[in-house]
Amino acid sequence: MAVDTAPQAAAANWFFDELEKRTDGRVAVDKSGPEEICKAAEIAECVRDGRADIGVSVADYTAQLFPGEVIVSVPFLSDSSQQAVMHALHETHKQHQGSQAKWDDIGLHPVAHWPAGRLTLGSKAEIRNINDINGMKWRVAGPYLVKAFEEINGNPVSMPSSETYEALQCGVAEAAAFAIDGAVDYKLVELLPEWTDPGVGHYTTFGMWLNKDVYDGMSEEDRAIFDELAEEFNGGKGMELFAEGAADQCQFMLDHDNVAKFGKWDSTATKEWSDKVGDKLIEEWIAEAEKNGLADARSFYETYAKLVKDVTEADLAKDPVIACVKSFESR
Repeated sequence: MAVDTAPQAAAANWFFDELEKRTDGRVAVDKSGPEEICKAAEIAECVRDGRADIGVSVADYTAQLFPGEVIVSVPFLSDSSQQAVMHALHETHKQHQGSQAKWDDIGLHPVAHWPAGRLTLGSKAEIRNINDINGMKWRVAGPYLVKAFEEINGNPVSMPSSETYEALQCGVAEAAAFAIDGAVDYKLVELLPEWTDPGVGHYTTFGMWLNKDVYDGMSEEDRAIFDELAEEFNGGKGMELFAEGAADQCQFMLDHDNVAKFGKWDSTATKEWSDKVGDKLIEEWIAEAEKNGLADARSFYETYAKLVKDVTEADLAKDPVIACVKSFESR
């Protein structure tokens, strides 16, 4: 679903190209354009039913299929580096039998899930705290982020990425909660001059999934190559490629005449929102995940929460949004 200029497209394309290269062309990927075969919200189902063999889309669009991975949607839980989030999801799946059973049940083979980027808020006027969100119509993605906005009297409106620009033009939404590619690749900077990082952290993931029958149908040699490539992708290469693409996005914002500011909330403003949310959304995620077939969801949460905090200051400094805010401060 990602447009070609988005950093997640660069990461996914590297995986596809490397797969063909390392298997000497035995496994090739015929890449379609964004939403060419299926709409973004249907891509996971398209891979399940065989219309596509492999797909890339946002896990939250079909949250019932990916109850474990949707944990990133819980606000303030994944305030970490992109690589820490990607690694934590990958390792938690490998350690958690309930997660493995769920993937077998839906007929998909997981390749990777990576954050779309830290949450940023784009608006026509500066947004400094939760009082500035109050009463506004916000484009928001992710079931738990929607609830976090409702907790502070924001008015969330859910829609796919590709429909956001038009929604802002016609007044369906007044502002947008988005990763940095919303500002750049979906051209929201043309409508929204004020951008800020509210300290929510990562809020949704892109996923890459392979039809399980296709995976099982590979030769033993090619499955081993596929698995080795997936480990490399999850182990740092994917986010390295993402960061390279996102650096260009920041420069685009720095150069754009309509961008007035890209800042970050004061920690006290972030804490005020976090305190409003509390632990209730974690408990809701646990209940919903088990309802959607993830056995022992609480242990999944405990494992993920521990792993996602395993991050260095150097890793955080590489985060595209954190780095971009610093670039705006120093210009």
